[in-house]
Amino acid sequence: MYGIHYLMTLLVVMKMLSVLFKAIELHYLKINGEAAAWAVIYYIFAFLKGIMMFVVIALVGTGWTFIKPFLADKDKKIFLIVIPLQIIDNIAMVVIEETTPGTLGWFTWKDIFRLVDIVCCGAILVPIIWSIKHLKEASQIDGKAARNMEKLKLFRQFYLLVVSYIYFTRIIVYLLDATLPFRWVWLGDLFTELATFAFFCTTGYKFRPASDNLLLKIEEEEEEEMAQKSPSTA
Repeated sequence: MYGIHYLMTLLVVMKMLSVLFKAIELHYLKINGEAAAWAVIYYIFAFLKGIMMFVVIALVGTGWTFIKPFLADKDKKIFLIVIPLQIIDNIAMVVIEETTPGTLGWFTWKDIFRLVDIVCCGAILVPIIWSIKHLKEASQIDGKAARNMEKLKLFRQFYLLVVSYIYFTRIIVYLLDATLPFRWVWLGDLFTELATFAFFCTTGYKFRPASDNLLLKIEEEEEEEMAQKSPSTA
């Protein structure tokens, strides 16, 4: 079990807590007409969940612990750009959501910060592209083409999965919210949660810490080869 698996588990816990406190907030809002304290708790966990999700996707995309136990300098630069932007964007979105939309400027700023969110989502695709390129080059050089091609196939699938998730939750759902009648606006949240659930399950399954996991098998085989070569070289 790698360190990334603990982070993935923590992300799932944060997601569950954010959904739980959102439900509690809406319950008290329905009963009392306000839920100030519960709203604050929900925003805290939603904020932590949002940051954790970007971190986990970026770490998996870089191949951290799966392909290499370190982050390259260019990977670190992506983190230094994306994570602060996401922190600022999440805080700004909380402030906007809690502010009454009374002016045209409110909608303008909401669209701006939504665009920033999409830009950050696009930025976390870059490490995945670098990992795919690295694996493609390695499959032609180091004599382990079959193994690297299996890794390449997995990371390509992850790339398509992330792109589909971002496109659906950031664009399709936004269009639904803008076009659906008020009584059907809740469908946007429903589709977002269903897409998130599917994304978490699929990613967790493909990168699961199990004995039949492709990446773990490959690493064990490589360790056995190194162990067999070391006595002969000595």
